[in-house]
Amino acid sequence: MLDSLRDFLDHGAWTQWPLPASVAVFVLVCAVGVTALVPKSLFAPVAGALFGAIGGTVVTLVGATLGALISLYLGRRLGRERIGGWLHKREALAVLDRKLSRNGLVPITVLRMIPVLPSSVVSYGAAATRISTSHFTIGTALGMLPMTLVQCAAGASVRHGLSTPVVVSVFVGCVLLALGMVAVRRRGGEPSATVAPPASDGAE
Repeated sequence: MLDSLRDFLDHGAWTQWPLPASVAVFVLVCAVGVTALVPKSLFAPVAGALFGAIGGTVVTLVGATLGALISLYLGRRLGRERIGGWLHKREALAVLDRKLSRNGLVPITVLRMIPVLPSSVVSYGAAATRISTSHFTIGTALGMLPMTLVQCAAGASVRHGLSTPVVVSVFVGCVLLALGMVAVRRRGGEPSATVAPPASDGAE
């Protein structure tokens, strides 16, 4: 089965496409999928298998970041006023909103590093705050980078085995993730608060 998969990756019909077309299609599918709440972790290994550990990481980051930006835009267009009013009725969340509006780069970066926190929760939750688009974009890409390196390396290993790019990607991804967690601990866990809206009043 593994040999069949490798044969498809090396000689399948998709290999007849020009590389720019393959990349563009994948980025578009990834962006739409992330916007529709499909986890980025499902796209990264596929990208690694198709484009290699490094190339897959770049392609996945572009697609996932684009999807996150679309989610931010949709969240602000469709529900920012309603959620924002709700946000400022709760002092703790109002404080968080003010922090994100001043410098949301670090909190967004750290939130993206948390594997169990769905990317869509961060994106649509951030839409309720006044975080700048630039901080959101940069923080999203930086925060997704460590796990994306590891996930794409896993996909690339199916096709190329434990090649040098695969090993390097896993190593760099793990180091970046560890450094991020150390930074959070030194800051006293400040970024651990999420930007997602809280549970409804009836559930409190």
